[in-house]
Amino acid sequence: MAGQSRHPFLVDVLVRRFPQHDRQRLRGYIACGNVMVDGARITDEKACVPASAEIALEFPRYVSRGGYKLEKALDAFSLSVSGLVMLDAGASTGGFTDCLLQHGAACVHSVDVGYNQLDWKLRTDSRVIVHEKQNIMTVEVLEPPADAAVCDLSFRSIAGAASHILSLTKMGWLVALVKPQFETPKNMPGFTGVVREETVLRDVMAHVHDILEADGVGVRNIVRSPLEGLKGGNTEFLVLLVQGKGMDKDAMLSSAFVSD
Repeated sequence: MAGQSRHPFLVDVLVRRFPQHDRQRLRGYIACGNVMVDGARITDEKACVPASAEIALEFPRYVSRGGYKLEKALDAFSLSVSGLVMLDAGASTGGFTDCLLQHGAACVHSVDVGYNQLDWKLRTDSRVIVHEKQNIMTVEVLEPPADAAVCDLSFRSIAGAASHILSLTKMGWLVALVKPQFETPKNMPGFTGVVREETVLRDVMAHVHDILEADGVGVRNIVRSPLEGLKGGNTEFLVLLVQGKGMDKDAMLSSAFVSD
């Protein structure tokens, strides 16, 4: 038809421009918004683009936001996972797993009750052992054994789970993402599912300290997550947990609620 663009489809240009990636993977990059054409993000593989267009593949550092959260904790707590076998409980898409691998972990057990959630990049990584449809609370043995662990558990309290996860590790430490909305006592008045007020957060985290302590788990360190939760903007915390005694409650709260 007269006037119709004679430019090739974007996917065809990418196949020629990036021969290190197969066509199927490049189609995935387009669909996921990883392709920039002359500075604009294009998600239609059949978009017609000049063969001379400036094209760039852009990727977030981690497969999900969780990677940035865990990175903050590893830095704040001065933890090295280089060469370690790690357990990621509640792996989901794999943000924590991705972060661990990029920080030198030798192997990661990625455990989740869900199915087919782990990112393809991680699922096909030989360093990742995928445990799907697996509740972490029913895991008794890992091979190879985990040195230490991280976790991001949804829709349940860290209480009870922390002690079990720690029992699966040789070094006896766990970095856990604590979501106050799942730790709020059921009888807390006015709770709407979002916890952002400082006074309420303090009360909830004090409660978390108490229930962990009662379970024989200590809080060794704590830092606020650099990112809020996606649903409702909940404030979250990352805690370094150990079996045994940790910080006393006042010290933990002082660390978690330092003045800017």
